[in-house]
Amino acid sequence: MNKEKVSLHLKSELQKIDETANPSIPNQKELLYQLSQMKAERRRKLLKEIILFVFCALMVVSAAILAFTQAPAVFIVLQVCVLATLPILIVTEKKRQLGECEVERR
Repeated sequence: MNKEKVSLHLKSELQKIDETANPSIPNQKELLYQLSQMKAERRRKLLKEIILFVFCALMVVSAAILAFTQAPAVFIVLQVCVLATLPILIVTEKKRQLGECEVERR
């Protein structure tokens, strides 16, 4: 095929893609409904996360109090283990945050 035929064929195929790729633009009511749905979903996720956080925090505090009152040696070993893993957690969190910040804005 010569260059003109390829060019015309490519243009016609791109035109077909453009015609089929026109997204429907929602009206204001649909946008507001979608926004309210997203906000409600975000609130539900935040509430679940807060409940899970409080539950885990209570479990950790009660385990620490139990270890401290029943066996102080276990409590001290637990504290040393936490202090040993803390730098690893900090490094992984920094790497995760750097990965999220690499998104380019236009």
